[in-house]
Formats: sequence, structure tokens, C-alpha cells
Amino acid sequence: MKRLLLFIGVLFLASGASAQEGPIVTAEITPQAIGVGQSAQLRVTVLVPTWFPTPPVFPSFELSNAITRLPADSSFPTSQRIGRNTWSGIVRNYRVYPLIGASYRLSDQTITVTYANPGSDPIIVDVAVPDIEFRGVVPDGAEGLDPYIAGSNFTIRREVDGELDSLGTGDAIVVRYIAELEGLPAMFIPPLAPLIDAPGLSAYPDSPVVEDGDPARRTETITLVFEAGGEFSLPGVEVQWWNIATREIGTVAIEPLTFAVTGPPPASAPREEPAETDWRSVGVVVLVLGVLLLAARRVLPALRDRVAARRAEREQTEQFAFRQLQQSLVDENASEAYQRLLVWLERISPGYDLRRFARAYGDRELDATLSAFVAALYSVSATQPDVSRLSQKLAEARHACLRQQSRPVQPALPTLNP
Repeated sequence: MKRLLLFIGVLFLASGASAQEGPIVTAEITPQAIGVGQSAQLRVTVLVPTWFPTPPVFPSFELSNAITRLPADSSFPTSQRIGRNTWSGIVRNYRVYPLIGASYRLSDQTITVTYANPGSDPIIVDVAVPDIEFRGVVPDGAEGLDPYIAGSNFTIRREVDGELDSLGTGDAIVVRYIAELEGLPAMFIPPLAPLIDAPGLSAYPDSPVVEDGDPARRTETITLVFEAGGEFSLPGVEVQWWNIATREIGTVAIEPLTFAVTGPPPASAPREEPAETDWRSVGVVVLVLGVLLLAARRVLPALRDRVAARRAEREQTEQFAFRQLQQSLVDENASEAYQRLLVWLERISPGYDLRRFARAYGDRELDATLSAFVAALYSVSATQPDVSRLSQKLAEARHACLRQQSRPVQPALPTLNP
């Protein structure tokens, strides 16, 4: 981060720009017509007449029926000649994936920009992002695909752990369905494992494992336990997908697999004779249910509103914001953690920036760790901070801040009539 700020500061000194001129935010998306499942680049540029003492706070740019991702190494410094001056700036590139064929509009987005004002405190402003419009397009010939899968190559296979030739009652096998997709992230691979349900057989599916790479991969694992003997079958799978390279529909398939398990067959459930209806008991039950339903219709709306209000109130607390921040640090989601860090800081100590808070309630290690954390967001070469240590130091500073806030304020003068 120090290199980035030094670079921007040099640009400012060379330009002689005035901080009285406000920041400029531009946004563009290419291409504007995107195949469903494919990606477009959303490029957002922030320019200021001086330099950035702290990085801008970007929104998530989330859209309904679309996925927005921020790839690694997606932010970098820039400069631009405006009039007679050179402005410094930051560029951030997002990838946007439309999920359906529709028109999209990205609006009501703002960026919080902090820029230097020589001779005075930095200026903090919220700058609106220009509206962006684009279209998600389903290719001709692919309209009937369900699920819609698109990529340059797609395969699916089944793996079985266990001896199918010598299975008996009480034995188990592990079945894996592995799908691989080239050209798109793994999140575009839908669940493909078939439903396996038969008398004498219990299925225990694991959580799917999704891995990005080349190719992206989705693995679904199911453990099958045989509680009775007989003939069993693993259903086949057939999936059609759209080849974005050849612009044609392809088909992948797995054949059914049948095998035998030794042992007694599943026991059939005994047939029960219908019982005689006790209409008096039925009437009492109906009456009680009617009274309960009437009471519930009066009580439940108020109770639901009260629960919602309590939840909303809890989500506005400093404690909730700190838990959210800690979770983002555990997940190593740096961009999300930085935004939640700013939210928590505003709730625990309004008006403080990160450095002022670290120096007031932390120590030099917290100050250095926060600086390294922010620098890693915008510089590839910056040293990656120890997020577990950052989490611990923030907890210590929070304790110190809350302890100081809980102390009673001593009056400046003694009371006149003690």
C-alpha cells in the first residue's frame, strides 16, 4: 500500500491539482450483450485531483439473477490527464455472469471516496456510480436446455468405491458423480447426481465439493448402505449442454448400473385394518383446533413483528457488526472483511478512522497489521497479513475501547452542596 500511495502522491505533486475539485467515477461493461453463463467485464475507475490516504470503499455490485465476482489482482493504480492537471486514480475490474436471458440495469450504487486535501483534513464523499445496462442472451438453439450449462467442454463420470460382485446385507459402497466444466467457474455446474431411493437401501449424501480451476469441478458423494438383499440399480444420467466454442448442443451420459446384494429381501409392511371412527373425539379435536387457530391469528402477527424488530435492532448493534467482521476474517474474504471493518468502526467509535482507532485503543502491532491488510487489497506485491493475528488484535482493541466507554465521566468541579 505504501508504494501505491507514494506513486499517487508523486502524481499529485507533479500535477498541481486542487482538492476543491470533486472525485470522478466512471463505469463501463463489455460486451453489453452477454451469453447466459458467460462473463462480461465491469470496469470501475475512481479519479481524484490529489491522492488516496485510504482506499475507496466499493459496493458489491450484486444483481438479481446474476453473479458478480471480484477476481484476484483486479485492482491497480492509474492516472489520467484532465485539463492541465494529472489526476490519480484506482481501477477495479469485476466479472459479471448473467444467469437468465433478460435485460439488466445496475443503478443506485455509490463509492465512498477519501482523498487528500493538503493543509487540512482529508475529504470524504459518497460518489454515485453511473448506471450500467446490459443484456443476458440465450443462444439460438439453447432455449430448451434445463438445466442450462455452457462452457468450452463438459464431462461427467461416476466412480464407485466397493466390491459390487460380493455385496451382502449390511455392506456399504461410496458413489461419486464428478462433473468438469471448462471455460466458466464451478458455480455454474448444477447438482447432477440422481435420486437413489429403493426399499432396503439407505442413501447418505455428503455436501458437494466445488473447485474452481481449469477445468472447474463439482463432486457429489453418496454413501449407500444395504439393509436387505435383492437387485439394486444406480440410475443413469444424461445431460445436454451448450458448447460456447462450437455454438452447438452437446450431450454427456452415464449408463445405469445394476448389481445384486445377497441376503433376505426387504420385509413388507403389515396391512392394518381401518379403525372405527370415534366421531365424538373428532368433534372435540376440531373444536380445540378452531380455538387455537383463532388465537394464533390474533397473536402471531404481533409476535412476528416483534421478532423482526428485535432481529433488526440486534443487527444494528456493535456486537453484531464485530461478529460479522470476525467471520469474514475467518473466511479470508478480504474485500468483505474491509467493508465490515468500516461498518464496525463507525458503530464502536464514530468519527474515527482506522489509524486513529488503532493508536487510541491498540498498539503499534495493530496499526501495522491494519496497514498491511489494507495494502494487500490493492497491491499484488504487498505482504499478506496474518488474519488470525489481526482478529486477535482487533478484539483486544475493542475490549479496551468498550472498557473506556463504560467508565463514568468525572465532573470537572465538585458539587456545590454535597
